[in-house]
Parts: sequence; structure tokens; C-alpha cells
Amino acid sequence: MTYRFVKTLSDTDLQVLEDTYRHAEKPALRRRAHAILLSHQRYTIDQISDILGATRETVSIWLTAWENDGVKGLKDKPRSGRPPRYDEQDHERLKTLVEEYPHQIKTVRARFQEETGKPASTSPIKRFAKKNGYRFKRARRSLKDRRDETDFRHTQGLLSVLQQWEEAGEVTLYYFDESGFSQSSAVPYAWSPVGCPLEIPAYSRSQRLNVLGFLSRQGKLIYHSTTETVTTEVVVEAFDQLVTQKSPDAFAIVVLDNASIHRSALFKRKRLEWLNHRVHVVYLSTYSPELNLIEILWRKIKYEWLPVTAYTSFQSLTQHLHEVLSGVGDEYRISFT
Repeated sequence: MTYRFVKTLSDTDLQVLEDTYRHAEKPALRRRAHAILLSHQRYTIDQISDILGATRETVSIWLTAWENDGVKGLKDKPRSGRPPRYDEQDHERLKTLVEEYPHQIKTVRARFQEETGKPASTSPIKRFAKKNGYRFKRARRSLKDRRDETDFRHTQGLLSVLQQWEEAGEVTLYYFDESGFSQSSAVPYAWSPVGCPLEIPAYSRSQRLNVLGFLSRQGKLIYHSTTETVTTEVVVEAFDQLVTQKSPDAFAIVVLDNASIHRSALFKRKRLEWLNHRVHVVYLSTYSPELNLIEILWRKIKYEWLPVTAYTSFQSLTQHLHEVLSGVGDEYRISFT
């Protein structure tokens, strides 16, 4: 009886097959390399078939593929796969429907199916949207329609110049704003078991801790906190605190919005005094909160950095909030690149 075996393998071939058998990513390729090694050891096709659980015809095909193309012949050939469900025209229509009903994916499915007659489900439509650069996120309120676009662009250019001055070591640039924290203001996102959502006690009223902060692009934070209502006097007190904490020789520029408490007669008088201490105030264009980098800090604190346990009591909120504020720039960092 004549048996078929692969031709005698060179040391190089043996090394390649050993590496493929032990380290190839795909199990099928490792299995085929094993078959060639067994044939080299004079195992018959029937024996290899029993060891690897493959038919005689399959093992024979593996041996032929190795003899013709080496390891390349053992690898799976590219497959065309299932033809796409939707053509280019369908994709264009899906994109239009997603833009028309951005928060109603079921409506998109129903309209598309009604118009094209093709079956559709929400899962492939969601995959299509993600593939085309869409993300399912909470809609944001915007003030863009109320601002002067020319003034906005001018402010962007001014900030760019101020940042260049800062990089040259000529000034220290701070972004100023106020934000309030209470047990009823912000509820963070959190993972929880299905059917057992994480619950935080509901408070119809809560004390409020107001934080007034000066944030640099390097992450340095100077802040002032109070449970009192934020008035011009409170803002002035925070600026006076900045004057005492900064280096006397450093020239600081503070960017802030156009709130009425920043435009009062008292604040304007104090601006001249602060200028004598090398602190200059620059106002942002109206309705452009995205230009004030400290807004990012407030969002990070409220929705990421404060633990859920902080909301169990006002005392706990105050304690955790001060811990976070004190750690800004070290433990808690923001990249403004």
C-alpha cells in the first residue's frame, strides 16, 4: 500500500511550521500547520484525519496547499462575504432621515422601510450612524443665535494672542467664573445593575455652595467659596484674594463673562486698583461660554470627579468638593491642548 507524505522539510520549513503551529492567531491555521508537521513525522492521512478530526479529503487538500505555496497556501483566502443590504442611494436616504429625526431612531426605521420596501431594524441603523460620524449624546442648549458672530471671532483672535503672550512668559492667563453646587443641582451618570438603578436621595431644597474660581491653562486653580449669594462684593473679595496670592511681579490677565456683577460701578472702580497690582480684566464676547475654559472644570467636577456619596448630605458635598478643588492640577487634571 502506498502512503502519501509531504516532502522532507528543511530546517527553515520546520521552524516556520513550528512557529505557526504555536503562535498563529487563527486556530484553523495552527491546525493545518500541525497536519503538515504530523505528515513530516510519517503519520498517514488517515491517522492525521483521526487526530485532527478532519476528513481525508480536507487533509489531502492541506498537504497539496503546503507543497504548492508553503504557509501562504495554508491561510484562508479572502472571501467576498454577504452582499451589502443597502446601496449608496439607501445610505443617502438613511443619512437624511437621521438628520431629520435625530432623537427618534424608530421613526427613521419606519420611514426608511416604508419608502424603500427593504427590511430594517434599529441596530444596523445605529451602526450606520456611528460609522458615518454620528454619536448619540444629550442635546445641548446653545446661545449661538443670540451672539454677534463678528465680535465672537474677534474675541477668539484676542484669546489666541493672549495665549501666545503666556507661552512667551509675558503674562499669566486666568479664566474666571462662578458655579453653584448643591444636593439637588447635578446628578452624575453611574453604572448600576440592570433593574437596580443607583438612587440618590431627592432634595427639593438644599443649601448651595458657590465657588468662584480662577483657572490657568496649566491647571492652577485659585478659588473662593461661600454659601452666600454671589454679589459684586463677593466677586471683588475673590479678586482681592487673587491679588494677594499671585506673585507681585507677575502680570495676570483675567478673562471673564459679561454678567452684571462683573460690570457694576464697584467692580469698575476696583479694576483700576487691581491694574496697579498688575491684574488686568478682559471681557469675553456676549453669549460665548465655550470660550471660557473654566466651564470645562465645572462640568468635570459635577459629572465626573465628585463621588456619588458626596450627595448624601451638604456637609459631605462641601468636604468632597473642597478635596477636588484642592487637587485640581495634581490629582485632577484637564488638558487644554
